[in-house]
Formats: sequence, C-alpha cells, structure tokens
Amino acid sequence: MIGDAYTSSGNVKNSESENREHDAALIAKRVVSLPTNLKERHAYDVSDQITYSGYAPRGLAEGTDGWVLFKFTWVSGNMTEKDIAYGNWTAHESESYS
Repeated sequence: MIGDAYTSSGNVKNSESENREHDAALIAKRVVSLPTNLKERHAYDVSDQITYSGYAPRGLAEGTDGWVLFKFTWVSGNMTEKDIAYGNWTAHESESYS
C-alpha cells in the first residue's frame, strides 16, 4: 500500500540499505547520483535541450575512443529516448547509437 514500509518476500531478503533506498510514499526506488572522477561534456540544441552527453576518464582527449556517449531525443518538450554509443566526443554526432 502507498506509504507502507517496503517488505520483501522469498528466500533472499533485502539488505537494510536496499530497504532504505525504497521510497514507500512514491512506490519507487530512490537513486542518488554520486560524484565521479569522470570528465563530462554536453551539447544542447537551439531550445537549450540537452541533445548529447559524454563521459570519459579524466585526461582522455576528446578525439580518443573510450567515451560513453548518450543521445537524447525530444518530442514536444519531453525527452522520449536516450540512446548509448561508445566512441569519442569529437565524433559524438556521427557515432552509431542504439
């Protein structure tokens, strides 16, 4: 029920940390983004909507393969798709996303 504490069933019980990350009021898992040692790059369209994001280890050149790239598709102001590719930031617009 909404607002009730999260309980699990079966032979393997959730850990205390798994129980704490569940938000019973929203019936959803709470996710926290932790800072990493990755370099980030972002590209935006003329409407200031993010179209590409890239992540790579610090020190990796933008033209060197080893980037994790994301392409975002927007429809009527809503992000409807997020695709992934692996390559380099310099070629982020021409990488093969899936």
